[in-house]
This record gives sequence, structure tokens and C-alpha cells, in this order.
Amino acid sequence: MGFFGIFGRVIVEGTSMQPTYNPLDWLLVHYGFLGKKYLFLRLGDVVVVERETQPGIFYVKRIVEISIDNGGTKSYYVLSDNEAGTDSRKWGFLSEAEIIGNIITRIKKN
Repeated sequence: MGFFGIFGRVIVEGTSMQPTYNPLDWLLVHYGFLGKKYLFLRLGDVVVVERETQPGIFYVKRIVEISIDNGGTKSYYVLSDNEAGTDSRKWGFLSEAEIIGNIITRIKKN
């Protein structure tokens, strides 16, 4: 199965995802399909997060837990690769709407 949909890039700021990603690395992001957000997320995926309480601020984090309630609603626990990063240890679980993209690969290494 190939990748379809909307792609973009993010540039890493800060050190929260070191050693995996470093400041100024460029990452290819898959944002979903044809105006609808259909992301197939799994444990271990690195994702772009836009928290409801911080619109316009984007974080790169790794999914370490997926919770599904009785109604089928998913929520995600995300962590930084660097323990000093801010993540679900402070925020708690994130709603599915707060996961806006899935990192595909690094396209330029700093």
C-alpha cells in the first residue's frame, strides 16, 4: 500500500526528541487524506501534536500508549525521546484530534 494524502514538513526545534531527531532536522509529515484526517497510528509512531490548549504550537512526540474507551474513542499518551522534554507526563492523554500528523522520515539531517 502506498502513501496517499497530504504531506508537508516540519523543522525540529529544541532537543526533546534527541537522540532520534536534532534541532533543525527536517521531517516529512503525513497529515491525512483528501481533507479528512485518516491517520493509521501505532505504538512507537512519531507524530506531530497540536494541543487544544495551545493552538498554533506544534510538538513532535512518540506514541507510547493508546487508550480506547467503551465508545471506541481513542486517546494517546506521548513521550519525548529525551526525558527532559515536555509531554504526556505533564499533559496526560491527548485526544485523537490533537494528533495532526504522522512523521514518515527525516528528509534533511542537521
